[in-house]
Amino acid sequence: MHSNLRFSPERGTLFNDWFTIPFPRANRRIKPVKNRTFEVFTEDEIVEAASENDRDLFKRFRKLKERRNAEIIRKKNASWIILKGFILILCIFCFLYQSSKFCILYFSYPTTLSLAVTRPKVIIKPAFTFCSGYGVSRTYFCTEYPNLCMKPINLTQFCEKYDFNCRGDNSKLMIPKFGDKIYLETEELEALHHILHSSVPSQNKGNPWSFNVTNESHMKTNLIYFKRIGLRLMCFSSNLHFNDNAEPDNWKLSSSQRETRKFIDHFILKMQANESILYMELPVVFFSVHSPFIQDNPFIVQNELKLGHRYEVYVRLEEEHLLPHPYPTNCTDYDELWRKNNKTGPRSQEACQEKCSNSFEEQCWKYASAQNVLKNNGTCS
Repeated sequence: MHSNLRFSPERGTLFNDWFTIPFPRANRRIKPVKNRTFEVFTEDEIVEAASENDRDLFKRFRKLKERRNAEIIRKKNASWIILKGFILILCIFCFLYQSSKFCILYFSYPTTLSLAVTRPKVIIKPAFTFCSGYGVSRTYFCTEYPNLCMKPINLTQFCEKYDFNCRGDNSKLMIPKFGDKIYLETEELEALHHILHSSVPSQNKGNPWSFNVTNESHMKTNLIYFKRIGLRLMCFSSNLHFNDNAEPDNWKLSSSQRETRKFIDHFILKMQANESILYMELPVVFFSVHSPFIQDNPFIVQNELKLGHRYEVYVRLEEEHLLPHPYPTNCTDYDELWRKNNKTGPRSQEACQEKCSNSFEEQCWKYASAQNVLKNNGTCS
């Protein structure tokens, strides 16, 4: 048996100080023993073989990692290509859609657009409409229907609480029975309907309306529907020509900026504080500014005018001209039709619609009042 030993002591020994015994380096040998061969490797060969195995294993891991990274990159590239393709197709579709719409519009309505800013010398004056919040005078209503009115139970307390109703001699003061109700009974609504739609009011019983409007031009009376009570209340309008054969009033604009400002119109409203049919509240008036060819409803927007105030209303006039058929606006020139028909017929689309709706409102006002009565009685809740 041979053994290969290498000593590399970190410290010197006694023998090392005296002499050095040379040990020859063991070499690779093959010794046959009973038909068997033993290979003896040196340390360097073992380290070299282990290093080669490590390098092979590292190469295999690196190749596997590179393969996996390549597969991940390939998948990411495929997803990104699909996304870019989808975005490209979507953009092309939107471009073609908009282009087709533009081409259809361009070839259907070839027009040359020209803009011009002008300052007209004469304009059509707007129409003004004033409506009372309660419609009928308290004194007129109680004189016409005394069975629906009564004297205050305690006149002193009544005048202390509602002092604006007590002026002068209050011994004959009468107030409606429904003054503190939210909804009116059928009999009360029928009485109001009769007064509002009466062609000849009783002159000896005073002014049936709770207010009066004066103006330089003629004030026209017209009934406008008030949805709250299901009745059409009396209103006063100036320069309203939605269903007649008269021309609207004009207004001449001044070319000089130094000229004193003038008002287009001036109105004086007179209403007595003690003539409100709802005695708990002071009377109010609603107004609106609109086209002369449209019957506007001031009860919708409710611009409110109160007693004892002076109002200056600034008006901005706008006029919109829409194109007729075959353009999408499909606008009808009612003024041209009105002149062709010898100044007869509706003068606006709203006037035509109003003519149709008025007949239904007149027939169905009792239905609206019946709904109010049912709500008041708690039947419908």
